[in-house]
Amino acid sequence: MAVLTVNTTADEINPNDGITSLREAIETANNSPGEDTILFELEPDEQTITLELILGTLEITDSVTIVGEDADQITSNTFFGEDADQITVEGDGGSFDIFTISNGANVTVTNLTISEGEDGIQVNDGNLEVIDSILTGNDSDGIDIQGNNTNLNVLASSFTNNRSDGLHIDGDNSTVLVRNSTLSENQGQGIDVNAAGQNVRVVGSTISKNQESGIKIGSKGENPFEDFIANDNFVQIFNSRIIDNVTGGNGGGVNVLGYYNDVLLVNNQISRNSAEVNGGGIFVDEANTIYLFNNKITYNIADSNNDGIGYGGGLSITPPAFFLNGPTVVIRGTEITNNINRNGLFFGSNIAGKFINFGGNEIGNRFLSNYTELIA
Repeated sequence: MAVLTVNTTADEINPNDGITSLREAIETANNSPGEDTILFELEPDEQTITLELILGTLEITDSVTIVGEDADQITSNTFFGEDADQITVEGDGGSFDIFTISNGANVTVTNLTISEGEDGIQVNDGNLEVIDSILTGNDSDGIDIQGNNTNLNVLASSFTNNRSDGLHIDGDNSTVLVRNSTLSENQGQGIDVNAAGQNVRVVGSTISKNQESGIKIGSKGENPFEDFIANDNFVQIFNSRIIDNVTGGNGGGVNVLGYYNDVLLVNNQISRNSAEVNGGGIFVDEANTIYLFNNKITYNIADSNNDGIGYGGGLSITPPAFFLNGPTVVIRGTEITNNINRNGLFFGSNIAGKFINFGGNEIGNRFLSNYTELIA
């Protein structure tokens, strides 16, 4: 175990110059057994490290903690640099990932701004904890989980203005916890839960102003027979705000696709989201299960482009397919009101589809078609 101090913003490897770059510190940590710590001692007006294209990504292959603030600002009264200036590590605009994690490394990043990479951080094989950090302006995702069986913990961090997703989870059987964080203004989803067997929990966070749904859960191919995808993801969202997201398809706030996903939403605000097709607030596709307990789902819009295609401003539930059961949607203690279909259709503006009513709900006009509401 070693404590390594970065004292230059230069991106270089030169063991004879008497200074230590971030790249050199990571290389030393990779070759040092045990979990090392990297600190920074930089001039107050030199807090940005710009990576050189010829050197590319910073690859982490052994366990390390990177504390992204000046070492002189760390005191016993700071929690990973609370109220301290952050160090920024930036790329050239998207030619390479800023950090990659491989070889089963356990990595903690605190008080770091990561920007202008392809992905901010890509996890191929390892585990990651991100605390009080900002992932912004990356050409693809803020964080991209590609490896299977990854553990990711995110606390008090921000994923903003990335050109794809804020957080993209694509490795099977990963466990993800996002707490007290913001995922906003990304050009893809705020969170994209892809692949299969994911266990994702979001607590006390804001998912807002993303351009392709706030959170997408599961995936679905074009042909239901040839591209049948059993996702089996388990996603829980508590005490969070999913607001002001849009999409050109279904599910502006929450989009549940694929098959056999289980989703639990408790004490959330899902408001002012819009979809050009179905489910301005929430869209639930066939053979998935979603529980809505004590949520407020209001002022969402379906058919936002007003082309006459789209229902369920608040919640859209797909009817059963000819070879699958329809979704199971259980609602209790939830307000679903003041949602609209931009096409002007009154019925189905709040809920379109069949659901199980566990009581205590306040629900505006809804359209059930041939599928009746069930009272549990």
